[in-house]
Amino acid sequence: MKKTLKALLPLILLVTGVLVGCSEDQTTAKEVDPSKAEQKEVSNKKEDVSEPVTDENGRVLLTEVGQKVKEEDGTSVELLKIKEINQSVDIAPVKVVVTNMKVIQLTDIHPDNTDYLLQFMNASELPEKLNYIQINYTAENTSDKNIGWNGISTIVTNTGEQLDAMGNDFIWEENGFDSTFYGKTKHEGTIGVFTTSNVDELKSLKFIISSSYDEDTYEDITSEQQAEFGF
Repeated sequence: MKKTLKALLPLILLVTGVLVGCSEDQTTAKEVDPSKAEQKEVSNKKEDVSEPVTDENGRVLLTEVGQKVKEEDGTSVELLKIKEINQSVDIAPVKVVVTNMKVIQLTDIHPDNTDYLLQFMNASELPEKLNYIQINYTAENTSDKNIGWNGISTIVTNTGEQLDAMGNDFIWEENGFDSTFYGKTKHEGTIGVFTTSNVDELKSLKFIISSSYDEDTYEDITSEQQAEFGF
């Protein structure tokens, strides 16, 4: 369970968005090329940006590039890139649906958050503009048996970054789980990892999704899988 940061939590919830999508069987666990019906192009231009909307829980949803919001502590949040994915990857008995991926920029970060954020970066001080990649996904254990699964372990960018999505995920999840995935349960997850890549050069992300395994014998049920999606 990740450390709770009360000052940052509203910001974390703000950029999470809505998780949707359904699983699709992939016995060979190949990458799936998104179809027209499943994947929607979202313009990455900042022209004619609409105001962010608020969901039924009072969370502001950044769904359009260029949308900004300022937190009570002065931290500014801006959506730089977004791509709706809604594609499934099979790590039987786990079915993972990558819902969407975003690049978000934080500026004017409150000093109280500095030490917390630096824990997840290879840096001694925060830059003026701090960018991170956010992945929204759902996962379902379709079996009756509890299994072991560690989620999305690594994110590889087309710019050459290899980002630790387990150790450097700074987004705290109240309902997160630590490796044990109980039978017939579902999980909605959000990953946030910092990136130093030029945002304009970020064209695609490859996800390394950890294996599912038997918790008694530690033997793999389905081996580690990869899936790549473009912005």
